[in-house]
Parts: sequence; C-alpha cells; structure tokens
Amino acid sequence: MESAGGRTPLGRTLLCTDNLRVRLPYWAAWFSELGAWAGHMAMEGMHGVIALSAPAREYASVLVGCGVVHATFRPQLNASSAGSQFSNAAKLAPGRHAVRLVPVQNRTAFVGILNQAVSKHNREGFNVSGGWFPADRYRIDVLQWPDDPKDFVGQSRVREEISVPEGTTGLLPGPAVDFYGFSSLHCAIVCSSSAVQQECEVLVAATNKEQPVSLGSLLRPRTVHDTARQFRSVLLPSREDPDDYRGLVRSRKPKVAVLDGAATVSRWLGAALAPLTVGVIERTAPSAEAAADALDRHRARSLRDLPLPVDLAQVPAGIEVLAWQSRGGTA
Repeated sequence: MESAGGRTPLGRTLLCTDNLRVRLPYWAAWFSELGAWAGHMAMEGMHGVIALSAPAREYASVLVGCGVVHATFRPQLNASSAGSQFSNAAKLAPGRHAVRLVPVQNRTAFVGILNQAVSKHNREGFNVSGGWFPADRYRIDVLQWPDDPKDFVGQSRVREEISVPEGTTGLLPGPAVDFYGFSSLHCAIVCSSSAVQQECEVLVAATNKEQPVSLGSLLRPRTVHDTARQFRSVLLPSREDPDDYRGLVRSRKPKVAVLDGAATVSRWLGAALAPLTVGVIERTAPSAEAAADALDRHRARSLRDLPLPVDLAQVPAGIEVLAWQSRGGTA
C-alpha cells in the first residue's frame, strides 16, 4: 500500500521490533499524517473537530501528536547576532521569571531565575540565579506553565546537557538543538499518561542503518507534574476536571488538542483547549455511545463538514473519520 501523505517523515520510517526492521504500517503513518493535517489547518486559523472511531485507542494519540508537532514546529533558536534577546529580557520583571538559557554553540544549558539582563565590562548578558551569561552565547526560553517560577526561587541554577538522540537525522522538523533545547506547546493530549508514555517507547528508524529512536523523541511529551523538562506536547490527566486546566492550557496556545478515548471525549470535548480537536473513540468502550452523541451535538452546530485531503482519503480498514469546521474558524 502507498505511504500516506508526505507531511511527516513517519510514513518513510521503519518499525523496529526485536531484531527486525519492517515498514511502519500504513494505519500508523496515516494517523501521523492526519495529525499534520490538523496542525496545518490550525496554523491557517481554522477551528474544528476531527472525530476518529477505531477498534482500539492504542497508539492513535501518540501518532496523531507526532504529526501535529512536526507540522506546527517553528524555529526558536536564532544563532546570529540579530537573534540576541537582551532587549526583550531587559523588559522582564527582575526575579520573577524562570528561564532556560539555550546555548548558541554547544549543548550545555542552564535553568534558573532571571535576576536581570545587565551589561558587564561593556558586554550584554543575563544574571541567572547568581551567574552571569553573555547574551551573544545564549538564547532565553522563558519557562511558563506547566512550570512555576516559584519552584526555582532561592534555588541554585541547574546545569543540563541538551540530549539529542542518535538517529534523528531526517526525522525532525528543524535543527536538533532547537527542537530539543526549547519548549513550546504544540499539542495537548488528554489521556492516561502512563499508557501514552508506554506507547511512546516504540522504536522507529529512518533507515536500516540509522539508530532507532522512540516515538517519544518525536512527540517530546511531558506531564503537568514534571519540572523544567523541555517539551513539545503536554499530557493532561483525563480523569481530572477540565475546568482546572482550560485556562492554563489555552494560555499556552496549543494548535491541536487530542482527546484519547471515548470517556475523555465525553468529558473534555466542551473544554475546547485548542482551535482543532481530534477525538479518538474506541468502539468497544462502554462510553463509546455517549462520546458519539457528544460529537454529534457538536457537529450539529458546526459550519460545514470538511472533506479529507486526497492523500488521506484511503482510510485504513476499521477506522472511521469525520471532520467539521466549528464557528469562529475561517472558511
């Protein structure tokens, strides 16, 4: 069967199982391409819902999320002299912001409280948790939710090495230090965190010779309880109250929210965490009918149904999909 789309590299990867490497199944590549399609629509200002019905929920959200991250990534690391962030840092209130200093020339970063942006010996720099760092060698990533600056006040700065897995060549949407050094919330996944984290351990490889990398290396997930961990997606606990997270998630402006499982769709669909929502319903779940009803009510208020792109029209066996544009989106 032909590879789906071409928006993401997963359709060209190999699934690594024990001592074997086989082509990633079409359905897996299709899910990642669907996520990329959702991401592209969100980037264009579209609001809507993509409803997926499948025999089981396993791996769907991880693969959709990988597609979203790949499609919505935008570079943050500008290593040129024009990329200095000293002026912007000088506008931040002293001692109130936790930051990560991302290096321009190596992979050693530092995390701490930005005390001030100050010139020293006629050279611009950042005072972070008592240490001075030249502005021409570091870029600043201000840590926002799910990090809390209070966790870093009074603490020593933390030195960390930006870990770039081997085997990512050709699989990332941008430079590796940029992708792994900075954080941005491209995709919010409401799920059972333990299940999704386990699914993230699946290994793929760009070629027969490249080192395998985990799906998690492409999704870059973190939970809301992790501290100072770089991320490109956040895992939200599906059993908690959506009202406790709605404002926090929206403040980070994710492009796509993925609701993992029928029960999650039923509880979280109304939260509208992002412009585009992908709901995954496993048909065997006790709450599948309730989730389908919630989606039907949402669709009844929509502006129009959205056709699948031609390259996604060959829906994998056992999968059903509907998409529609919600009010507030563009035509």
